[in-house]
Amino acid sequence: MLAKLALRNVRRQMSNYFVYFMTVILTVALLFALCNMIFSPQLNLDAESNSGMKYGLMVLIAFVFVIVTFVLGYAASFLLKFRKQEFGMYLTLGMTRNNILLIFLTETLIMGIVALGTGILLGLFFYQGMVAIMMKLMQLELTFASYSAKGLLVTIGLVIAIFLLSAFTSFVYLEVVNIYDLLHGAQKSEKKSRHPKVWVLIMAASLLIMIEAAMDFIGLIEIRYSSSKGNLDTEIMLDLLIIAIALIFLHIGVAKSLIPFLFKNKTFCGRGTNTFTLRQLSGTLSVNSVMVGLMAFLLTAAIFVSNGAFFLKILERTGHERSNPFDVTYVENNDTDRKTDQAILPEEAEPIIDNYAKIEKKCTYTTYRDETNELAEPLDTWYEKNVLYVCTNISQSDFNALCRALGYPIVNLDGRFLVVTNSTLAAETDYSSVTLHFGSKDYPYGGKREGQSPLPDSIYTVVPDEAVESLEVQEKKVVYVLEQKQYDAERLQEDLTYQFTYADGEYTSNTCDYRLKEMDRQVGDSEIAIFIIGALYIGIVFLLMVMAILALKIMSGLTEDKRRYRMLSCLGVSEGEQRQTLLRQTAGFFFQPLILPVLSSVPMGWLFGRLLQLHGCAGQVGEMYLTTFLIALVITILYLLYFIAIYQIAKRTVVQKTKC
Repeated sequence: MLAKLALRNVRRQMSNYFVYFMTVILTVALLFALCNMIFSPQLNLDAESNSGMKYGLMVLIAFVFVIVTFVLGYAASFLLKFRKQEFGMYLTLGMTRNNILLIFLTETLIMGIVALGTGILLGLFFYQGMVAIMMKLMQLELTFASYSAKGLLVTIGLVIAIFLLSAFTSFVYLEVVNIYDLLHGAQKSEKKSRHPKVWVLIMAASLLIMIEAAMDFIGLIEIRYSSSKGNLDTEIMLDLLIIAIALIFLHIGVAKSLIPFLFKNKTFCGRGTNTFTLRQLSGTLSVNSVMVGLMAFLLTAAIFVSNGAFFLKILERTGHERSNPFDVTYVENNDTDRKTDQAILPEEAEPIIDNYAKIEKKCTYTTYRDETNELAEPLDTWYEKNVLYVCTNISQSDFNALCRALGYPIVNLDGRFLVVTNSTLAAETDYSSVTLHFGSKDYPYGGKREGQSPLPDSIYTVVPDEAVESLEVQEKKVVYVLEQKQYDAERLQEDLTYQFTYADGEYTSNTCDYRLKEMDRQVGDSEIAIFIIGALYIGIVFLLMVMAILALKIMSGLTEDKRRYRMLSCLGVSEGEQRQTLLRQTAGFFFQPLILPVLSSVPMGWLFGRLLQLHGCAGQVGEMYLTTFLIALVITILYLLYFIAIYQIAKRTVVQKTKC
């Protein structure tokens, strides 16, 4: 009997909470996809080189587990409060609390099985999509990703744990609540906001504090990514905490001050059903203002993390090209503690390289350093003026040979020196008064080049050939341009790795004197891919959880709204006016958490664009702005579609088609 009753209740709840239930299914699907990625043979996260990615995904799963458990527990309390009259009626009809608990646990079990089964089926497709994104980011060949039994078992275990914890919160509620509250709790009236003027001041103060903390946060992030001045993690986390608290108090202030002031506007209240709408919003926003503030912070965090992931991707891509201008770079070993006769020299390495990718061009060059260079001013004064002390030099002939190999324009120094930089801070420095003294000759400043650098150094000087005769050799390198840009870099690196013995003969170790651009790309792509997938995953989960809570809040009040809209119908309000009233009421509550997060995209885009400029990526700033706009647009569109679905369900339930 109890099982049949539980099954009937589940069918009824499915129709009432379809949107919420679909959100739970999507969350399970995403969880299944993420768990399978950990054990994916295509991504090979069990390998030592990808262990960091596997650990990152596991941390992400744990984080999502906590968030989803909290939200579903919160949602369960809504479901119980929505059904409190039903449970109160069960108690008056002679059922015991244990009977009600058994009914609810049976319902939870049925809903959990349905959500798990449907979520896993949907997750089969989500998993293929997520693996495709990962392989695309890592520039691997797209193939069908096989599924993992371990991933399935982990998903089942996590979903069971989530629903059990959610059921436990419901168990505690049903144990302590009394029959009177169950039967008459809906009749309790909302308390009116007291001292709305005080809440206006709180709202204004919260807004100012939030802006100040956001500006300080932007400044700290800018310092963090443009220099290495101390550990700023504590200050950054403190600013985030202040922003979260200010957001909550801002929404509390809006709920407790804006609507009371609108009530005082007789002209506004006298139009149509505005008074009714304000009364509906007054109770909803006042009770849920803390929750709305938390949801606004979650949406802001989702937008920020998503933008941050794409910022790191742009930065990693441009940084990779700068640090690896050539496909293969050989650095001559100058370690006196090692036996150099064991090294693999370029003449021996070139046939090995040709087996993987044909060598198209080869260049040899030397860099120099001058420790005795006399400056026009003391070094400390130069640093105070943000003028860079140039310590790496290359001859004009070597520089031009490298430029020809890469297709860059060559230079003619005519007895001067050239500054080459990829750093915006260095590029903005005025070097016109600097004169370098090499040997017995002075070399005046001859200009600077930003970008198109054949050396991985962030800043260096190109000097006439005769100037390097008095300088000490820094490094000797051989670089190669390959015809094939993608090849089995890991195997090539293994073939170019050798075992050397220290001069004392007691220790041996493995090393490789060749830097492979493709190998660095694979490592960099695999590291940044986890950030992008993690950021997108967190953004989607946060968005789904926020919308699920909003849907539950709206749905849980439909019974009371139906009664109130019936009264409107009896007072002569037409069906069209009821729809408009419901639309304003629903939109006023649903979109409040979205406004500030979307507006925050503007300073976010500026911040990440500024950081790209500081890293010498001015050409990618437009791409970052476009990314920020698209992220905000996609979130807004998804939010709008979700709202339309919620509104349509509420309209069918609440709006009265006939008058009394």
